[in-house]
Amino acid sequence: MSCISPLDYLDPRLKLICDTCLGDALIPGASIAMVVKDKGYHYGYGVKSINSQEPVAASTSFNIGSCSKAFVSTALASLVADDLLKWDDPIAKYVPGFQLYNLWVTKNATLRDLSGNRLGLPRAGLVEFGMNPEIPAAYLFERLKYTQPIFPFRDRFTYVNAGHTATAVAAGRITGKGFLQTLKERILLPLGMTGTSGGRMARDEITDVASWHVILRHRAVEIDPIYTDQYLGGGGMVVSGADAVQWLRLHLNGGAVDGRRIIDGTALQETHTPQAVARPGIDNWTLFYPRARMAAYALGWGVSDFEGHPLIAHSGSDLGVTAMTLLLPRSGIGIAVYCNATSDAAIVTAYAMAATLLGLPARDWKAYFETFRPAPPKNSLQKIKLDDLSPYVGTYLHAADGPLVIESDGVTLKGSLKNGYRMNFTLVPEESGRFSICFMHPEWQAAADSHAAPYLIFTMGTRKASQVELVAPVIGRVFDRVSDTEQ
Repeated sequence: MSCISPLDYLDPRLKLICDTCLGDALIPGASIAMVVKDKGYHYGYGVKSINSQEPVAASTSFNIGSCSKAFVSTALASLVADDLLKWDDPIAKYVPGFQLYNLWVTKNATLRDLSGNRLGLPRAGLVEFGMNPEIPAAYLFERLKYTQPIFPFRDRFTYVNAGHTATAVAAGRITGKGFLQTLKERILLPLGMTGTSGGRMARDEITDVASWHVILRHRAVEIDPIYTDQYLGGGGMVVSGADAVQWLRLHLNGGAVDGRRIIDGTALQETHTPQAVARPGIDNWTLFYPRARMAAYALGWGVSDFEGHPLIAHSGSDLGVTAMTLLLPRSGIGIAVYCNATSDAAIVTAYAMAATLLGLPARDWKAYFETFRPAPPKNSLQKIKLDDLSPYVGTYLHAADGPLVIESDGVTLKGSLKNGYRMNFTLVPEESGRFSICFMHPEWQAAADSHAAPYLIFTMGTRKASQVELVAPVIGRVFDRVSDTEQ
């Protein structure tokens, strides 16, 4: 591995940008890796944990959320280069349990469709995000068929986590070694990336690791990390700053690092090649530069342009972490920002540093991106008191996401998504038949603070509610009441 220099050796302004952007966002710690003309730089900002107060080092690993998708596509590309698979192989060939909304699409959906986000499905329900991590990935694969498309198959970009997890499972089955071991042997170990792992295995393999935090009521709160194979590939990779330098070099150098060929250059280039058209500023503002001239999803990467500079990028997040990876191939610049808290700061920091290196005009990047983040609507409905809570009590079911249970102690309604991760809440009745959700755990409290506040709307039958709609970003669904005889 090449020598990694302190970030301020490259440009003292870069460290100041990190300190300002991350400090303003109350981020406890971050790992900032950068490559410029094949030279590596790193800055460890803050602490791994607000409880331990240990400083972040280049060896400290961070969960990188959806930036993991590129690790899967790179592993697949190496298998393609060795003629062990083709991008246009049907996923059913390797993961027959992966089921979509109709039989034809299920049979014909390919590795390219899944890795290129061309299924036309919306981000919907626990099968997309928030499922209890103890539930296996196979459960998600079997129940994705209950999510209906919003666009025709292969028509345009939409975002589906489970598809990337299925391609990771496929890679592991092709080699017979599992996804993570396949990735290690083909990519990580040849690059010297010993501080990288994923899923359950990361808990045992990585000792120098950053904790997870949420920003709740203007302070950082440490939460439990999640190590699961349920969505490994869609997320779940854990990467150190030192390893991120090698990862950036691999992609900037066409698959060769320090004179060694790690992966065939043509095969790697395919992962950077557009597969599904996207709309900059409309589709996933964290993934494509919002004012890009064009945008598309490649294979595990978003492709757009940054003020005229070709850009390959991916954002990532989970309940207590965020990440951003930028590649500016024509300029030989790669940037990875990994944060141990949920925030937009990773995105803001990455773009602010890229703009500085490219000599772009000064801009308040935090304010710039805030104009594209959808503002949470204000709730002007008044709270009301209900004398009889019994019509709402019961079990409601969605075929993919499982039961939503509403209970009452005579004074308050309480609910829980039984298949969700720590999704327990109380309900506050409001005007217009709406019930605001007040989550009990900080993971979801913080999510509700930064997005549209979730709520329930019940559809009333003769004496009881017959249906309830959970209105919330990503996890929203409609649940039907289960009769007493069905429970």
